[in-house]
Order: sequence, then structure tokens, then C-alpha cells
Amino acid sequence: MSNVSPSLFDEALSSERSTSKQDAILAAASRAFIQYGFEGTSMDLIAKAAGVARQTLYNRFPDGKEALFGAVAERMWRAFPVMDIANDEAALADPEAGLRTIGRGVAAFWAPPLAVAFLRMVIADGPRFPELTRRFFEVGKTPAVSAVRNYIAELSRRGKLSIEDPELASQQFLGMIDETVLWVRIMGDPRELSAAKTDKVVDQAVAIFLQFYRL
Repeated sequence: MSNVSPSLFDEALSSERSTSKQDAILAAASRAFIQYGFEGTSMDLIAKAAGVARQTLYNRFPDGKEALFGAVAERMWRAFPVMDIANDEAALADPEAGLRTIGRGVAAFWAPPLAVAFLRMVIADGPRFPELTRRFFEVGKTPAVSAVRNYIAELSRRGKLSIEDPELASQQFLGMIDETVLWVRIMGDPRELSAAKTDKVVDQAVAIFLQFYRL
């Protein structure tokens, strides 16, 4: 099972040591969307922040800031650490360890304040720009949840757990973690969870889930 970095989102989107023009553009766009919202962000603003010419930006993203938003969201979700968990034989052989890997991966993914701020922006601007929400789900949220669902379904197929509705079960498991590590922060709670608290949240979610679904 893979180790989880606590700064996956930062590494994917906001490194100050970007190694390519594309990285610089996506980092600048992510910060602009967070600071100004989708409506308040312009291609000119992003070009200036990224240190590139306006024409260069349009050459790369001819469909404008909508395409840039999609690229930022795709890069963000590329860092999600357990997309291939359903094919991880070690995780499938040991459900407790596999679920813990998922839980800690999810917690680490949402740990950076930038990750929370970006999601908050999507939620705030979604009613006026529904395409943002659709794109955010399409490139990452839906595949991420599907990866967890497929893992849980495979555990059930192999007789490790007894689960009639893997989709509901995956939502239940992720919900126990997201409520504490993500949603209270989305609502504005400034407190950061300690590593010990995060581990406790994940470990208890795993224990509750296994107690209910274990054969």
C-alpha cells in the first residue's frame, strides 16, 4: 500500500517551485479562483499572476477560464491517493489496513487549507455556474468515490465483508471521515486537526465500519 503525503494538494497545485509554464499557470489560476471566485477571475489576471503573456494563456486554453478551471480540478484530483485501491492485493487481503489507507489518504488529501478553500469556492459559485460543479465531479469526485465503492464491492465479492449496497457503504465510510476532517472546516472552523486526532477519526471509522459489515 502506498504511503500518503500530507501535502498532496499543495504539491499538485501550488508549489512555488513550479518546474514548467503549465504548472505556473495552474498554480496562479488556483490561487485566483480561490481569492476572487470564478466570476471575479479573468484570464488577464491569471496571465499576470503566472508571469505569461495573455496570448500564451489563450494558446494553451482557447476556451478561456472554464477550461482553466477544468484543468485545475483535474490536476487537483490527480493527487487523490487511492484511485487504484480496488486493484491493490495487499489492501484486498486485509480490509482493516485497506480501509485505514483510504481513510488516511482522504484526510491527507483534504488537509491543506488550499484544498478546503478550493472546494468552498466550488460550492459557493456552483449555483451561478453549475458547469463548475459538474466538471469538479466529473474529473475527480465521482471517480474517487467510485474507487472506494469498487474496493468495498470487491471485499464483499471475496467474502471479506457482507455488503449488499457497496455504494451506500462507501458513502457511509467516507462520511464518517469527511464530517470531521473536511466539512467543519468548509463551514469556517479555523482549527486544524492534529495528526493524533486525525488518526483517531480514521481508526474509529474503520472500527465502526468493520463492526457493522464484517461477516
